[in-house]
Formats: sequence, structure tokens, C-alpha cells
Amino acid sequence: MMNKIALLFFSILTINSCTHSNLVTPKNACYILFDAGSSGTRLYVYEQNNTQLIEHVGPKVAALADPVRRLNGKTSTDIEYVTDQVVATLDLIKTDGSFDDSRQKWTGFDWRSQCNLVSAKVYATGGMRIAEQENAGDSLVLWQSLQPKLVAKVGENVMVETRTITGFEEGLFAWLSLKDEYPSNDFGIVEMGGASSQITFPCADCDPANDAVNTINLSGKPIQIYSYSYLGLGQDEAPHSLSLPYANTIPANCAFGIGSTHDDWAEAKCADDILITANGSKTAIRDPYNYDSTGTRGTTNTLPLFQKDIPQWSLTGAFNYTKETDIESCCINQSDTCYHPATACFTPIYLNKYLQTLSIMPKEADKNDVSWTRGAVVCETENCLAPIKKAPVCRWAAKGCLIH
Repeated sequence: MMNKIALLFFSILTINSCTHSNLVTPKNACYILFDAGSSGTRLYVYEQNNTQLIEHVGPKVAALADPVRRLNGKTSTDIEYVTDQVVATLDLIKTDGSFDDSRQKWTGFDWRSQCNLVSAKVYATGGMRIAEQENAGDSLVLWQSLQPKLVAKVGENVMVETRTITGFEEGLFAWLSLKDEYPSNDFGIVEMGGASSQITFPCADCDPANDAVNTINLSGKPIQIYSYSYLGLGQDEAPHSLSLPYANTIPANCAFGIGSTHDDWAEAKCADDILITANGSKTAIRDPYNYDSTGTRGTTNTLPLFQKDIPQWSLTGAFNYTKETDIESCCINQSDTCYHPATACFTPIYLNKYLQTLSIMPKEADKNDVSWTRGAVVCETENCLAPIKKAPVCRWAAKGCLIH
């Protein structure tokens, strides 16, 4: 009798256990990715829901490079504070952010309770490239401070990576972020960041010996990609890197409201003083902060002729914030709607001339407001970099990539 009761009790426990497990909804895989750009560090969490990547945008804190570059009041003594801030956003995103100008800063998403976390990465771009170039020692200290803090926050079973990505990767990730918009993959992107600008497009006929050319894996198929990053051509650095000649100051013809005091002013006068190409060439685009093969800072890069075969271009990054009225508002007038007056006239004229140099017509190109972080997760899920056998190319470093 006792054996029958015990068997009945065990059967009930088993049924309850199976019923409970069937009711538990499996958690989606999630990927944490920090965009450590020149203007700040933004948290993104990507949730994989079947074939869809759901983007959860989190808080933005100080630029990772600020304490290394001594910007925005930060010095090397702020390294610990800045890395603490970055990791702390993982707690902040769990609840709704506050409101700013009637807009909520972010919508809460509790990744710890709602996700099976696969990876957590901090990927730095142009601002950190300049930081590593200017001060490799403090940059190393920063990365060594950040890595263990992130591991402690997400757990040792989660893959953690903290580094400055190459220009090839940054352009590729931006391109991948748009692959659902262009299923044929027959498109190119021009991305405008704060410190750098990336140009990326598929190029089956490009010379594979070119160190800006690599074959990646996409949807199980190989595709050869050209991707180059011009360090110093980002909209925040260009006023300093492209002025006459390396003068580190805005040309007088590009001053805020110049047209209000000079009746004969024309856009061309400012454009002529923005030296995007070198030595009178129409194709050798200046790469102001990267190193050439001899170890000299400041070089040029000519895009492959096959760039002209790309049927559709997409403009991303800062291009999304430009308006056709910018030149009139900020060069001819002195509108209070102009962001950062010191460069408000220079920037729209620079962006126009940059696209002209690339033989891209702005009115024929698409604008897409996407983050390259999405493309980085697409690359991770598809293991897109697996076919690449070449060593990473860190053009910003005279002695090669910073190892930490």
C-alpha cells in the first residue's frame, strides 16, 4: 500500500513538473553592444525574436576616449569614473529613463530577466582610434579597467569583448545594418561619423590584395567587400583637418553668418577652402590622421574605379541630420536653429563637397537612420568575418594594433 501511495505521489510531482516546464516561455537570445563613439557611449541591446532583431536603445554617457584625449574636462584620473559610467548603463536600462523636452530618454528593458545573454561588447570607433594614436598608454589602462568590470556585470559565461574596431569593420557593420533594406546587396554606403567617415560597397572585381578588401560570409554565401575609413573626415574633425593647410581653424569663408557681412559671398568660396583631395588630384582623397606604409601620419586613398558601378547609395550617420536650408540658415544668416555655430556653416558645405568628390548625387541617394551596432550583431550571428585570413589593419596606429 505504501509503495502505491509513493508511486502516486511521484507521478503527481512529475506531471506538475512537466506542466510547469511547458508553461515557461523560453527567453530570447540577446546581444549587448556599446557604441563607443567620439561624441559619447550609447548602449544597445538586441533581442533575437525568430528572424527579427529587436533593438532596445539605452542611455548615453561620456565618450570612452574623453579621459585619454583630455576632452570635455576629463583627464586620465577620470578613467575609472568613465568606465564605471559605461557599465552602470546596464542597470539604468532596466527601468524607463527620465523625460527630456517631453521625450523619454529610453524605454526600460530588463535584459537580465528577459534574455538569454549571448555576448556583451564595447566597440569603439574613430574617437578612440585618435585616442590610441595620441596616448597608447592611457588607452591601454582604460581598456584594462573596462574589461573586468563588464565581465563582473554580465557574468563569466557571457562572451565579453572590449576593443577599438577597425575601419573595415565599422564600414562593414554599417553596410550590414541595411541589408534588409536592399535584399540584392547591390548597394553602397557612405557613413559620416564625428571623427571618421566610412565608404563600403560590394566589389567582386576589386583586387583582393588591397588591404581594404575582404571576403565575408553573408547568408551562407561569400561576398567580397570594399570598406575604407578616413580618419579625420568625420564632421567634427574635418574643420580641423581640412583647413588651409592643416591650419586647425575654420576658413574665413566658412564662418558662421559670413554671408550677412559679405554681399559677394558664395558657397563655392567656402568649398574651395575645404581641401578634401590632395595635390590637385580629383581622386586621391586625404586621410588626415591615418598612417601610410612608411609610418608617416597623414596619407591619401583613392577609391576603386568599380565604385562607380554601384547603382544605389545610402547615406548614414550625420547625413540624416542635414537640411536643405542649412547653408542659408547658417552661412547667409545667423539662425539660432544652427547647432554649434562655430562649424554650422562649414559642415553642410563640407558634406556637399565630400559627396561630390565621391561622385554621389545627394538627391539620388537614400538616407537611412540606422546604427552600425545592428550590423555588428548581424555579423556575429552569421559569423561573417570567419572567411577573413588577413591580419586586422589598424591604420591609425604607427606600430600596429593595440593589444590588451
